[in-house]
Amino acid sequence: MVRSDTPNADTPNGDHSNVRSAEGHGTEECTREQSLDLLSQTVIGRLIHTDDAMPAVTPSCFTLDGLGEVVIPLPASWRAELMDGEVVGFQADRFDEQTLQGWTVLIVGRSRLVTDPVTIADLDHRGPLQWGHRPTRGYLSIQSELVTGRRFGS
Repeated sequence: MVRSDTPNADTPNGDHSNVRSAEGHGTEECTREQSLDLLSQTVIGRLIHTDDAMPAVTPSCFTLDGLGEVVIPLPASWRAELMDGEVVGFQADRFDEQTLQGWTVLIVGRSRLVTDPVTIADLDHRGPLQWGHRPTRGYLSIQSELVTGRRFGS
């Protein structure tokens, strides 16, 4: 429960009637398979990477390939070659603000540029949605070396 020593300006007696509590809502760790299944239920997540040695988080459309790797389209403005071989993270989640139920999945692994022309053509045809850009730089694949998932409010 969120508490504060400062009275709430919205109520005369300082109670926190507008603050919802997550008490009683448990969490459940997911297996790798459960986590990948949850990821398959959405198309937008966040790429966690570095940009000029600074932490960066970029919303990205994605798809899962048959091996459980995350594949994202690369906008032309990205310096994609700098990401090839780097350890990155990818997180996606879904939450219901009314029930405080949902899930989150985090993948950490080495990234690689997709260079195979047949794979690129397949991704162009059936791959991840393109969010306001064309993947002129191709695609980035993230190996799912570390997969952690958690359900909330279960």
